[in-house]
Amino acid sequence: MHKTSVLKQVVISALLIAGAGLAWQYRSELRGAVNLPDAQQVEQEAQAPGVPVIAAEVITMPDDLTFSAIGTGLALRSVTLRAPASGEITDLAIAPGARFAAGDVLLHLRDTDKRLALALAEARLERATSERNRYRALQDTGVAATARFEEAETDFKVARIAVEQARADLEDRTLRAPFDGVSGLAGVEVGDRIAVDDAIASYDDRSSILVEFDLPETLLSRVRIGLNISAQTPGVEGRSFDGEVMAIDSRVEADTRTARVRAAIDNAADLLRPGASFSTRLDLPGNSYPAVPELALQFSRGALQVWRVSDGAAEPVPVKLVRRRDGQVIVDGALSEGDRIIVEGTQRLRPGIGVNVLNDPDAVRS
Repeated sequence: MHKTSVLKQVVISALLIAGAGLAWQYRSELRGAVNLPDAQQVEQEAQAPGVPVIAAEVITMPDDLTFSAIGTGLALRSVTLRAPASGEITDLAIAPGARFAAGDVLLHLRDTDKRLALALAEARLERATSERNRYRALQDTGVAATARFEEAETDFKVARIAVEQARADLEDRTLRAPFDGVSGLAGVEVGDRIAVDDAIASYDDRSSILVEFDLPETLLSRVRIGLNISAQTPGVEGRSFDGEVMAIDSRVEADTRTARVRAAIDNAADLLRPGASFSTRLDLPGNSYPAVPELALQFSRGALQVWRVSDGAAEPVPVKLVRRRDGQVIVDGALSEGDRIIVEGTQRLRPGIGVNVLNDPDAVRS
């Protein structure tokens, strides 16, 4: 029993001695693992020219965005032509694609009864005018009573109103172009009888095409009146059309969190059509921020940072990621254009440690 206890003690002692030996042999590795520099390492780093690193300069880059959306084309002005009165169509100039100037006759209704009514009203006005003038002359001589003159004056005014009404009724037998534009397919023919306000055809001013699309509310601050856009439509393959924003809705739709934007595209060549789909593209300007290479960005203690060379030493600078673009990272932080940011050799860095910038253009060791 005594021999067994002695044997255990010998084995335990041997294991402790072996463990101590291994710890001593690999002391450097163990010290690096727990990140506890010894006095010799601190002294060597103090005497060394600095941790070798590669640095790059901070540049300023605008946070511009490109936004694309599908929109719908509208005519600059668009109406549905409707019958101004009831009656039989005697003349019809409306045809698909026909162009008219403002005031041109588009449709004419039979107007015989309205012309007769106007002639009758004009005859009555002529008689009323004669009666008024006669009683006015008699009143000046004191022969006619004032009451009779006033009655003649009233008859004259009523007759004049009747003429104006007859002329308006006759004018309503004609449908005229409300503005310069192009007519669409007519739903009626010569000889058809129509009722007042019946739809006749579409009528558009397509000298410019308005394209409407929805813009996310997060981009509203970047869009302004006059901002240039480009658009393409399947109806005209291989062509891109330039335009500009002309209106931004004053309200954001609660369901979609978007606002309606309207852009105008010149259509002097008359290649575009209302109702067509358009693929729109907007280059949205943004604020300018510092930009650094992607390799410079590090994640430390739950935040992003970069290492700046300051007076020959490494300085951590907290930053926020704005956007990645073409190998660069646009960040928001206390950086200035021209600052040197470490992109390689960051593994051995800590605040205040000296660095040796290997790609320093002046070949000066910091």
